[in-house]
Amino acid sequence: MTQALVSFFVILDPLGNILVFHLLAGTAPFWRRVFAALLAVGAAFLLLVAFSLGGEEVLSHLGISGESFQVAAGLLLFPPAYRLIMEGQPAPVEQGRSQDPLDHALVPMATPMIAGPGALAATTSFTESVGRETTLAAIGLILILTLAALAASSWLFRFVGAAALRLLSRIVGIVLFAIAVDFVLDGLRDFAATNAIFQ
Repeated sequence: MTQALVSFFVILDPLGNILVFHLLAGTAPFWRRVFAALLAVGAAFLLLVAFSLGGEEVLSHLGISGESFQVAAGLLLFPPAYRLIMEGQPAPVEQGRSQDPLDHALVPMATPMIAGPGALAATTSFTESVGRETTLAAIGLILILTLAALAASSWLFRFVGAAALRLLSRIVGIVLFAIAVDFVLDGLRDFAATNAIFQ
């Protein structure tokens, strides 16, 4: 459970998403920001639950091994980890976009910012390795934290400051890099263990 919690905290990245949400929300009223945060987190949760419930079956139907998917999950985490370290946010925010947070609640906030390819892949991998209940519990706890962070993003931005949030995001990016490497190495190790040619 601890590994899943730490991993999803880094992958779902509440700290980095505070920055993105704040920039997208602009000067919208507080209640509208809260509603947008609820919509984004709720949609992300539904996406992650769907991958937890059906990810294994889809992979099996497509003939994709769990080991291959684990390596793919690790590789998908490298780009957001790199952007977190270099830019302090997991994905670029386009200039000149609408500043009504509801316009951005589903895209890009719910996906790909919260439930991005890396998070969806990690959900399927963790469901296979630690179980569905543990995976969904970890996701639920981190998404509750994400909801609180997004709802309070304006206050946090003023209290902590953009520079401090970007520094914390860069630290999260380093951890995310390490988790991505672990995903790849574990997938390769499991693949080698199940194929006699590598023994």
